[in-house]
Amino acid sequence: MGKLVFGGVLLFISFFMMVARSGATGSRSPGMLRAMALAFASLGAVIMLGALIVVVDPGQVGVKHAFGTVDERPYLPGIHVVAPWSSVERYSTREEQFPQAGDEAESIEALSSEQMGMTVDAGLRWQINPQDAPRIFLEIGTEEQIHSIVHNAIRQGVRDGMVRFSINDISKRTEIAHYMQALVDSALITQPRSGGEPFRIAEVTAFFLRDLQPPEQVVAAINGKIAQEQQIQTERHRVEVARLQSDQQRLLNQTLTAEALTKQYLEVLHDMKGSNNLVVLVPTEGGVPMLDIAKLRQNLQ
Repeated sequence: MGKLVFGGVLLFISFFMMVARSGATGSRSPGMLRAMALAFASLGAVIMLGALIVVVDPGQVGVKHAFGTVDERPYLPGIHVVAPWSSVERYSTREEQFPQAGDEAESIEALSSEQMGMTVDAGLRWQINPQDAPRIFLEIGTEEQIHSIVHNAIRQGVRDGMVRFSINDISKRTEIAHYMQALVDSALITQPRSGGEPFRIAEVTAFFLRDLQPPEQVVAAINGKIAQEQQIQTERHRVEVARLQSDQQRLLNQTLTAEALTKQYLEVLHDMKGSNNLVVLVPTEGGVPMLDIAKLRQNLQ
C-alpha cells in the first residue's frame, strides 16, 4: 500500500510540473519541466506497477488478505498480480527441523509409567501443506506462531508417550519413537474456532529419539546388577573349569593302570621292530626306563 501511495504522489508531482510547464516563458524552463515531469511520471508508474505484482519464491506459499478478509486460494511460487491494497503473508513449505541447525538440543523431562523421571532428547522434521496455508493464517497466524505450536506439540507428545512405557522398556527405542511420533502428529490437528472440518497445522515427516536417560539411581542400580551378573557368570565358569579338571584327573587315574601301561609298551615294541631306532625300553618294577644306545656309545668314546 505504501508503494501505491508513493507512486501516486510522484504522478501528482508530474501533473503539476506539466501544468507549470504550460505557463513557463523562458527558453529552457518548459523543456526542463517537461523532462522532469516525464521522469517523475515514469518512476511513479513503475512503482505503482510494482505494487500490483507479488513474487512468491520457490519453497514458499503466499496468503493474500485485505480489510479483514483472507483469500482462500493459496499463492504458489511464481508471479502474481494482486490489488494494491492487499498484503501477502508468506510461509515456508520446505521441511523444518527441531531443534534448528545451530540450536542447543532440548532435554525434555518426562515420567515413565512408574512415575520415574526420564530425560528425553528428541528431534523431528516437519512441514506445512501449501493448500492449508490460508486456514493456517486465519486460525494460527504468522510462521513464528506455527513454530511455537510445533514445539509445544513435540513436548506434549514426548511426555504423553513416555508415560505409556516403563523403565524396563528403555530398550524398545523404535516402538517408543513411533508412539511419540503418532502423538505429536495428532497434536498438530486443530479444530477451527469458526467451525468446519479440523485441519492439520503441520505434518511430521520424521521423528528421532536421540537419547533416553533414566534417573541416575536407576542407572547405578542397572550397572550394579550387570556387574553382579557378570561376577556370577565368572564364578560359574571357574567352578566349571575346576570340575572338568577334576573329571580329567579322575579319568586319568582310572585309565593309566599297570595293565594299560604294559599294553602301550607292547604296542610300542611292535611298532619299533621294523625301525632303526636305537632307543631301548626296559620294563622294571619301578617303571619303564628308556636307554638311548646312540648317546651311550658317544659317551663311552
